[in-house]
Amino acid sequence: MAQTVTTAPKVYLKPTDAQSVWSLAWRRMRRNKPAMISAVIVLLYILCGIFADVISPHSPVKAISGKAQMPPFWRAESPAGQKYDPEFILGTDNAGGGRDIVSRILYGTRSSLVAGLLPAVVVLLLGTLIGFVSGYSGGMTDNILMRINDVFYAIPTELILILVTISLGETKFGRLGNGIWLFLLALSSVSWSGLARQMRGSALALRNLEYVDAARSLGASDWHIIFKHVLPNSIGILVVWMAFAVPRFIIAEAALGYIGLGLRPSLNAKEFFVTSWGRLFLDAYSTVTGQPDYLLVVAIVVSVLVISFTFLGDGLRDALDPRMKR
Repeated sequence: MAQTVTTAPKVYLKPTDAQSVWSLAWRRMRRNKPAMISAVIVLLYILCGIFADVISPHSPVKAISGKAQMPPFWRAESPAGQKYDPEFILGTDNAGGGRDIVSRILYGTRSSLVAGLLPAVVVLLLGTLIGFVSGYSGGMTDNILMRINDVFYAIPTELILILVTISLGETKFGRLGNGIWLFLLALSSVSWSGLARQMRGSALALRNLEYVDAARSLGASDWHIIFKHVLPNSIGILVVWMAFAVPRFIIAEAALGYIGLGLRPSLNAKEFFVTSWGRLFLDAYSTVTGQPDYLLVVAIVVSVLVISFTFLGDGLRDALDPRMKR
């Protein structure tokens, strides 16, 4: 008599949140209240920049006759003798008749965020590629790329920004996009070296692990191993680097604008880049005696975003650190 063999039904286990690295990171992130509040603030800044033309109460470039150097809401009268007008919550500047500061800050938010995000993305791609190729290849390739990296690392970023902006600022390329592409070229050409060295160290640590050796023994190409195995294990490092790099680049643009070398201002409110925070710093400094609050307002706006990015970066670093157990 044949014996009946029963097989157990196949059970497919659904991955739980505990098995997901990103779920664990999100769980840690939610417990970090400063980081979550900072994330909300950064999101609000981004929305203000995207919808600046919708939410701005006035034109950022049109001067209103008789409204120059209006005080903000906490001051009844400005040093220039102007009375507070509820129509201009943060006051006006002194260009022509006077331009609304709230509207100019909103449009400046758009330009400065792009000036921080766009170079950060380019530097991330360039630094990651060079670092991974150098660390994974080793030998002569690693030696050559790292010596080139040392040269760029020794070049002062601020000096290159000033020299490139002065040399090419009045060219056709320098005027393209009101100077955003020139700023991108100058900043990304020298800012990739630090990230490349960091990614090289990550590639050196990962290239001899067991799963990389297994993929190599199965015939996987070097590029396949880099993009499918090495890169995904460095995403956490790149996310944290991005959170700290964006405010650094925003401050770089603001510093250039303060000395008159940042993004070029526009008189057309329909253009994407009308003004920037760096240009607002320059305008505010020129009117500091008659409108001292203007400089304070712009400094607070920039500081809040930079601090928010800092807390967000700290939170992401803690959340993505595999050594964090809590």
